[in-house]
Parts: sequence; structure tokens; C-alpha cells
Amino acid sequence: MNIRSKLNPKLEVSVVAGHFATRHSHNTHYIDITRMKHEHTMAREAAAMTLAQRYAYEKGVDTIVCLDGSEVLGAFLARHLAKNDRFSVNSDKNINVVTPEYDSNGQLIFRENLIPMIQNRDVLILISTVNSGKSVNRMLECVQYYGGRVQGIASVFSTLEEVEGVPIYSLFTPDDIPGYATYSPKDCAMCAEGRRIDALSNSYGLSRL
Repeated sequence: MNIRSKLNPKLEVSVVAGHFATRHSHNTHYIDITRMKHEHTMAREAAAMTLAQRYAYEKGVDTIVCLDGSEVLGAFLARHLAKNDRFSVNSDKNINVVTPEYDSNGQLIFRENLIPMIQNRDVLILISTVNSGKSVNRMLECVQYYGGRVQGIASVFSTLEEVEGVPIYSLFTPDDIPGYATYSPKDCAMCAEGRRIDALSNSYGLSRL
């Protein structure tokens, strides 16, 4: 089924019911946000016309840190935040759009050439989906380690309203998806009922078993 955002009816995601496993959670639905991340018109609508409205007039943003392949969204978001608007706190600002990498131990890091874009900067974290909050929490710790100030978290879909006191602004929430539930792997109600996992999912997509 297709679900439209209450914030912007032009934004739509495809939702499939089942038993889906991610690295940190088991979910009753898979939310396909491929179009939002990769289609020019959909990404522009999501970032420029919706997400940017939340931060343009309230939060200073020097750098957008993109997770889960959200770089296209990040570029549109930066462009709109920095547009010439005398009421915007980011008007005409040269906003950085960066992506962290994982080292050999699985730790999130920034190379030396990107550290100046984080250190002593106001940072907005942009992520595709938030379920358990563990990935976002790791990113918060990473930004703080490099001396950045996290001003907010923006996402396409989130089950949480905040992580470590930092508010999350999302285009879709569980209230938009009837029957949506997420569980930790050890407390999964579907596993307890003996329901097999239909597919593995991550930020790249879906792999059916």
C-alpha cells in the first residue's frame, strides 16, 4: 500500500506488511523510501518544501551529516536552508553536506579533511529511518566526539520523537501506518508466535529469504 505524509500530501512511500529484520530491530512493515532518496522531484519536495521549513527560521545549521544514503535529500535541504531569505537564520550560508564512514572496527569516523566541517559547527543529522535509535545515538556520539553541536535530527520515518534529548522531525511516523510495531530482536512478538522472517532490510533495501 502507498501512504501519503500528513505534512505534505505530495510525499508518498510504499509500505509492505510482514516480518522484517534489521540489524537492531524486527518490524511489522517494510517502508520503501527509495523514491524519496533517489528521485529528483520527490527528494526536492521532501527536503526543500517540508524538512527545511522546520529548521529555516529556528535553528542555525552549518553542516548536514547524511546517513543511510540520504545525500540527495541533504543537498536539497542545504540549498533551501541557505536560500536568500531575510527571515532565515541560515540565509546565504555555505552549508556543508558530509557523510561519515566506518573504520575497520565499525566505528563512525570523519577523516581529517572533513573534521573542520564538524568541529565547532552546528550540525543537523539527516537519516532515512529511525527505529531503535541506536544508529542515531552512535552518530550523536560521533559528532560530539569531533566537537560538533547537534541542533536536530531529521528523518523520513521515525518511531521516536527524540534521542538523548535531541528532537527528531520526521515526514512519517507509526501513526501513519496502521498496525505498525517494532521490537528488539530478543523481544519480538512475531518470533514468539513462530512467524518466520520474510526478509532482511537495511538502508539499501530489502532482501527476501
